[in-house]
Amino acid sequence: MSARRFLLLLCISIPFAASASLGQQSRFRVLAFYSDTTEPDHIQFAKDAVKFLSERAANEHFTFDATSKWEDLNDERLKGYQLVIWLNESPSKAEQRSAFQRYIEQGGTWLGFHAAAYNDKNTNWPWFVEFLGGAVFSINSWPPLPARVEIDDQTHFVMTGIPRQFESPANEWYIWQPSPRVNQNVRILATLDPSNYPIGFKDVLTSGDLPVVWTNTKYRMLYMNMGHGDKIFTSTIQNRLIDNAVIWLGTGAAPETPVEGSGIRINAHGIVLDSQTGKFYAVNPSKDTVTVLDRNGHFVSRIPVGKEPVSLASNPDTNRVYVANSGSGNVSVVDGHTDKVIATVAVGDLPYTIAVNRPANKVYVSRTFSDITVIIDGKTDTPTTIKAGIGDAVAAESLDNATYMTSFESLHLTVFDGKNDRTAKIETPNHMWAIAGSPARNKVYAVSVGNSNVTVIDGTSHATRTVSTGESPCAVAVDYSSGKAFVANFVSNNVTVIDGASDSVVGTMSVGPKPQAIAVDSNNHKVYVVSTHERTVTVLDGTKNSVLGTVKVEKWPFAIAVNSQTHLAAVLSLDGDLTLIDGTTMATSSPVPPRD
Repeated sequence: MSARRFLLLLCISIPFAASASLGQQSRFRVLAFYSDTTEPDHIQFAKDAVKFLSERAANEHFTFDATSKWEDLNDERLKGYQLVIWLNESPSKAEQRSAFQRYIEQGGTWLGFHAAAYNDKNTNWPWFVEFLGGAVFSINSWPPLPARVEIDDQTHFVMTGIPRQFESPANEWYIWQPSPRVNQNVRILATLDPSNYPIGFKDVLTSGDLPVVWTNTKYRMLYMNMGHGDKIFTSTIQNRLIDNAVIWLGTGAAPETPVEGSGIRINAHGIVLDSQTGKFYAVNPSKDTVTVLDRNGHFVSRIPVGKEPVSLASNPDTNRVYVANSGSGNVSVVDGHTDKVIATVAVGDLPYTIAVNRPANKVYVSRTFSDITVIIDGKTDTPTTIKAGIGDAVAAESLDNATYMTSFESLHLTVFDGKNDRTAKIETPNHMWAIAGSPARNKVYAVSVGNSNVTVIDGTSHATRTVSTGESPCAVAVDYSSGKAFVANFVSNNVTVIDGASDSVVGTMSVGPKPQAIAVDSNNHKVYVVSTHERTVTVLDGTKNSVLGTVKVEKWPFAIAVNSQTHLAAVLSLDGDLTLIDGTTMATSSPVPPRD
């Protein structure tokens, strides 16, 4: 044993007690357990934690005791403490486990760090797995590295004073299977930001949901993945989070009712431009309506449609707009002259993707969680249901007399012949997410969010070519004049520019964080890139491949359409509100509809 290791064990093995300051009544009592014979980095963390918590005890007026004697995990010793902390290990003996279970079930509280929650097939403690929310250790990153952490729930007391994101010091990050997030009793407070992926030089975490702080609301407990090595207490932000956790639990945290999750199904085609009239049509799912703006962005009307409209498609040849109503299982057909619903077509549960094949005058509708495609005859509004082997289609595009549909989980793209509705398959990478056509080049660009590339498809031969992009491409738009394709890359925060003639990458431009929608004004070659997360729209010069500026949007934008005649961009937010961007001045405005 080295001298350093001996001194470390000597220092940490001495039972430590820190009480409230003289003259101050102790608010609560804390007992921390640790092991001094485990992994060296875990021992180092425990040493640092004992020092940190003893200092906090003096400042916050609570009593803090620490011990490496796990035999003290018994009924008699525990009854004097309001909070038990495990710093770097968990009990292995049956009598210690039973005592802890009784302590918790009788109202005690627990805070666990890092390896304190480690469990696998050999742990043989089912109650503890349930206590953790069903989480079982799966894999870890290696070596310890810093990572950005994102706060899921800033309303929780533990997150008081913690920013939405912060850089957590070097740590070994655990992945759990199943994720505790799937447990309805678990309240996730913080998650490893996906922008960290891949993380590790040897054992590499490449993807997935990785909660790092959570509480099982059936109990009075909190777990933190942080706790490996000597860097954990070097962040003032993270130190405050730990301090908050101790105070919350020590002062008698009650099991909380889980906050009910909220969400909304969105589609990048939640707003569409009718190129014949110049009108914008945008869904408003919460009001079961479609908002109509004229070519200059003035409010025209609000059209009642089916429940929870999610996406639209326009046929300027017939002046019809089609609305997929996810909640009512139908498609509303809107007359573009009168802006009235003239037909309602039943298509089945959860319609999502919708596209118009103009030469064939047909409308193609996919359904979420279904392999069904519904084809609506544009003349008669008659639906035909077919099972085309697509899977859960997420995007569609029509080019010439063909309609292309992509599915996230398939290894192919499906093509419908508009003349006879026969289908063909084109092999692609998996995790396809978005698609756009280039009429001038007779090409289709299909992006794979999971493979960081774009599949370029020849519209005649269906030959393919793969072009690398930034990380996690999720949206694509084509400049119909220049033929360039612009791909928004969600993780690398940039846009890849692809030359329409050579299919080569000719530029990369940095944009707002986490871009997820994109549109092009083909008359002035400006590109609009929407960052929902940052509430911004980055405006690019598509000729010079340069950034012109960033426009702030007050709401959470997720979809955009551009009128190339008026150079007006309309941005749709999650709450159904619209923001207009003047493409000449980049000034913003909001159309003001009459009161409901």
